[in-house]
Amino acid sequence: MTKDDRRKRCKEVNKDMISGLPNVIIGHILSFLPTKDALCTCILSKSWRELWRSLSNFDFDDRTWKSKIIFGNFMDRFCYLHNSRENSITKFRLRVNGSYPSSRMSAWISAAIKDNLEELKLWIYTADHVPLPRRIFSCEKLVILDLGYRIDIDLLGVGVHFPCLKVLHLQELPMLDDHASIEKLLAGSPVLEELKIEHEDCESRNVLRICSSSLKRLIIRFPFVAYDEKDPGCRELTLDTPNLELLKLTDLVSEKLNMLQIPYSLVEAALSVAYKHVFAIQVEDYIDMAVQLLRPIMTIVKILRMCDTTMRTLSDAVHKKLPCVGNLPDFQNLTRLEIEASGNDRWMVLHEILKCSPKLEVFNLYKDSTEKTRRWRNPEFVPRCLRSSLKVIEYVGFESELGEIEMAEYFIKNALVLEKMTIEYGWKMIHDFKERVAERLTECRRGSKACRIVFSP
Repeated sequence: MTKDDRRKRCKEVNKDMISGLPNVIIGHILSFLPTKDALCTCILSKSWRELWRSLSNFDFDDRTWKSKIIFGNFMDRFCYLHNSRENSITKFRLRVNGSYPSSRMSAWISAAIKDNLEELKLWIYTADHVPLPRRIFSCEKLVILDLGYRIDIDLLGVGVHFPCLKVLHLQELPMLDDHASIEKLLAGSPVLEELKIEHEDCESRNVLRICSSSLKRLIIRFPFVAYDEKDPGCRELTLDTPNLELLKLTDLVSEKLNMLQIPYSLVEAALSVAYKHVFAIQVEDYIDMAVQLLRPIMTIVKILRMCDTTMRTLSDAVHKKLPCVGNLPDFQNLTRLEIEASGNDRWMVLHEILKCSPKLEVFNLYKDSTEKTRRWRNPEFVPRCLRSSLKVIEYVGFESELGEIEMAEYFIKNALVLEKMTIEYGWKMIHDFKERVAERLTECRRGSKACRIVFSP
């Protein structure tokens, strides 16, 4: 290749092909970048300087801007330009931490709500509450709606029509204490597939009913109850979701838990329920109700995670010898089990679960570091899963207490097809003691010749 040929080839390779594209295509490409990067890109060429106005995907976060004043002024300009335009925005995400007047933020949001809007995410961390424009409830193309914190939603006299909405996330909103509003949103979302509700401080005493035949993924997190002696009330959660595939339930608030239809499609569940002393219901009645809720779920799912609150509830049922834990059915589909537990009573529950899980392949144990682990007691019979299916064990938070060492030895000796046991040390472990424990477990007789024992800091 001659020198002229090389120059010609380099010129062809370095040719600016993007600038020759129509502005519509360039704007579409820039829509895939973070909004701030797209804005910076627009200054590379004079012909690109106004391209940002035609972007359809906006993601604003005032934490990424050097000045709240600059961010506010830019958003005012954004509002001015888009108020006069229709059908230009498909995705709009706004995260605000600074102090801006409520009316100003409401104007920014209103400018983004167009008929073509498909995704809206608003997380407002300010002192002022921002009213959600009512026009949003008639956006027929909306697919994702994610609202968090200081967003006020007023559905009084408003019809909700979300024929395409598939994902709805509601986090720490004032309207979450108004259960009728939640149910109205669900009723207006006939194809909803994912619902996430998180509320740290529940005040409502009403019955919350989650009713949806299209729902596949349900995440509810009610970790704390605001108790009022003048209004003790009774909270109740009812699930009418027959086609669920994923359920993550943290409910330390409701005194009554109901599942109207068993979701036989359920694949994965994570459960945290517990009795609170402020409940009007008797502890035995609550435990019986909780176990009756858990039993069908455990027989269906392939993946199950139970927090320490749930394990404590089950252990109380065993300790009190309540009939609800007698004759547990086989958990025929369960292949992965994750639990948070420690203490003798929880070990007894673990024995029962392992005994009823003939196809278990993966077992993860997360130790509750606030409690001491007592002596391990071998089950009366070696569970079937240890003899035929259990391949992976992971112990997180191992602190080398005698009960923990005895439990690890039991699994190493009796798990006949075990391929790997991972022990992740807790933060209290002393280095010299780690070595002694590792030596003891490594020299332990193994039921499976293929078993590897891995120690992790």
